[in-house]
Amino acid sequence: MPDIQLFKYFESIDDPRQQGKVVHKLFDIIFLAVSAVIPICIKIKSILSSL
Repeated sequence: MPDIQLFKYFESIDDPRQQGKVVHKLFDIIFLAVSAVIPICIKIKSILSSL
């Protein structure tokens, strides 16, 4: 995995879920959520800059 500060931050977050019920790592869930939001933010920024 690349040495990116954001990844280190995500990995340092404690996972409060019950370990027996966990299917996906908390890091994976957060990473996917952030990855989905970034393109939306870029799109909104480009729309606003064209106004």
